[in-house]
Amino acid sequence: MNKNMVSQNTLISYRQSHLRGTLLAHKHIPGDKSISHRALFLSALATGTTEIVGINAGEDVEHTQLALESLGVQIENAGPQKKIVHGLAGRALMQPANPLYLGNSGTSTRLLGGFVAPFPIQVTLYGDASLSQRPMRRMITPLKELGARFETNDHETLPLTIHGAKKPIGIHYKVPIPSAQIKTCVLLAGMNIEGVTSVYEPIKTRNHTELMMEYLGIPLTVVESETGGTIYSIQGKQPFSAKNIRIPGDPSAAIFFAVAAAITPQSNITIRGLNWNPYRRRAYEVLQQMGAKVTVLDQSMSCGEIIADIQIEAADLNAVNLEAFEAPSLIDEYPAIAVAAAAARGTSTFKGLRELRYKESNRLEAIFKNLMNCGIDVRADDDTLIIKGTGGTPIFGGITVNVFKDHRIAMALYILGMIARNPIIIQGADCIASSFPNFHQVFENLSFMHAA
Repeated sequence: MNKNMVSQNTLISYRQSHLRGTLLAHKHIPGDKSISHRALFLSALATGTTEIVGINAGEDVEHTQLALESLGVQIENAGPQKKIVHGLAGRALMQPANPLYLGNSGTSTRLLGGFVAPFPIQVTLYGDASLSQRPMRRMITPLKELGARFETNDHETLPLTIHGAKKPIGIHYKVPIPSAQIKTCVLLAGMNIEGVTSVYEPIKTRNHTELMMEYLGIPLTVVESETGGTIYSIQGKQPFSAKNIRIPGDPSAAIFFAVAAAITPQSNITIRGLNWNPYRRRAYEVLQQMGAKVTVLDQSMSCGEIIADIQIEAADLNAVNLEAFEAPSLIDEYPAIAVAAAAARGTSTFKGLRELRYKESNRLEAIFKNLMNCGIDVRADDDTLIIKGTGGTPIFGGITVNVFKDHRIAMALYILGMIARNPIIIQGADCIASSFPNFHQVFENLSFMHAA
């Protein structure tokens, strides 16, 4: 058993002297989770067979695969991180025999809603206790407009039953709160509806869906609105041919290693084959703003996405202030960035974080409580987080933390332990398997020694 692992459910994080080594996408860093979900959904609708290489091996993506198979999509497990998807080529979805279990995956839930809504079938979705607390109204509202019906509780949370539209109609939907998941949900629905379906978002969000649609030849148009937002329009019922997809390393997973290297003296690591999409690399740019040495060694293109090799070296970090408009491009990385701020010199302020309250946990509250319990000077209100860093002085640590069944909170607290005088014990660490099953083993390979 790994020396930092007491059980499958408990990790102990120690202060480290330094980190050195090279991490490779797919071998050490998991395939991009956002792209993996989209690759499965879009290849399921294609004409022909898609080979997906580098797919994320976590539980969330597995739930997407199992749900698609229950709907009649044939998917072969062709090796580690490799799937072969036989597209439906315009055929209807199959009525599933049983409710579809989606674990803790909000992405699976929202994208699946859009995927099934245009088909006249009945599908019940349910998840674990954490997912069952997350509101689904933002998915339900546009899908009702196109003709689907829903059975749910007063809180509009899982479990819920979708009655697909018998005569779906194209809609023109304005997303009230920027969300790449809701944008993708509506566009997936529009692919199987006659005519045009469009989505307006006031602030641009992750564009993996648009890039993959362009790569696959799906007729999507993107127009900048006169009001300052963006309109995405798709012509439905248009066949497209399958193309093989190679998925890059996940920057939202790799950011924990980047922050660990930045805050641990004398560290120097290289990460190869990383997704370097402009909407996903912002956290690394924030580390640079704070003083970390982040160097892009090489760049290439694959399936419409930018791929990069990067190097991160330790440095004395300074505080940073981030405005609300930056939140959509950092929404998954704030737990890691909060740890960097805790180690920095000065006071960092992060605004516009309300959306963090609706992730796998109330992520804003989880960050605040755990940093405070670890001895960090931290304040939070409805959508703002203020962290006074230690300026490199080790925190006290020596506590058991509550990760609220949130994989990103668990990973963030693991790296926080690297600057603690006393070990941090992470209960509920099994939640990390939803996105990064071998997280602690990879860190052990990088950790040269525990600091005295």
